Amino acid sequence: MTGVRTIGAVVAVDLSCSGLAVSTSSASAVLSPVVAPASVLAGMDGSSLPPGGDRIECSARSDAAAVRFPDRCLSDPVAYVHRDRVDVAGLSVPVPELLAAPVTRALRWIGDAGTRSADEVVVLAPSDWGLVRTSRLSAAVRELGVEARVVRAALATAEALPSSSFRWAVSVETSRTRTTVSLVERTRAGLTLVDRAVVHRRDPRRDTMVDDEVSRILDAVTAVRNRHREAGSGSTEVLVRGRLAERVVDACDRARLLSYVVPAVGPAEAATRLYAPL
Repeated sequence: MTGVRTIGAVVAVDLSCSGLAVSTSSASAVLSPVVAPASVLAGMDGSSLPPGGDRIECSARSDAAAVRFPDRCLSDPVAYVHRDRVDVAGLSVPVPELLAAPVTRALRWIGDAGTRSADEVVVLAPSDWGLVRTSRLSAAVRELGVEARVVRAALATAEALPSSSFRWAVSVETSRTRTTVSLVERTRAGLTLVDRAVVHRRDPRRDTMVDDEVSRILDAVTAVRNRHREAGSGSTEVLVRGRLAERVVDACDRARLLSYVVPAVGPAEAATRLYAPL
């Protein structure tokens, strides 16, 4: 594609579970997606604004700012994909710029780590996203001069553990505001995202004083399996990531469901294998 920079292997950037992980065939890291305006960072460390004025930044400096000034930072920028602009400490930021900032940080880490360049960039998006949101993310990354393949994270999560071999996998992605439960089928032809359900952190229809989030997630796991007879009656593993991973796995154990906590870098590392050039 004319005007698009090609950055050997695959770089995978995982933006699901309100996090940021990056992986190549030789290295991987868990970073932070938190963003802050350059003006906030300048006030914190005495630096000057970049050419062109105040801009959003995702970096180690914004991590430090989030500790000191959490109300002036945005900890989960990807959650605003449905908006046009977002106010961050008085700076009105176009959402494409907001989406691109964590990807910029991940690609900068690749360069700083001294790893070789890649033939393809794969971005793992939350599995509950539809075509509109994934298209907006693709367009935002393209503005960086990178043509990326956007893949729903459940597909990579299904291959994140070397022991995974069952036909069916249930991916559970717990983010700051919601949990996405996805049913993935493994066949010789590849991986297919068959079904999914979203569990919000707070359910307004229920007593908000009761912490029933984990039980509702377990109900969703049961529901997506039972909607597909073979998955409901056959061998299935539950692969859990994010904020509630340990608690969900404990609940699965009590319900006699085979489950595992997936490391934060697991899906990104799997993506570098799944989408490596032939």
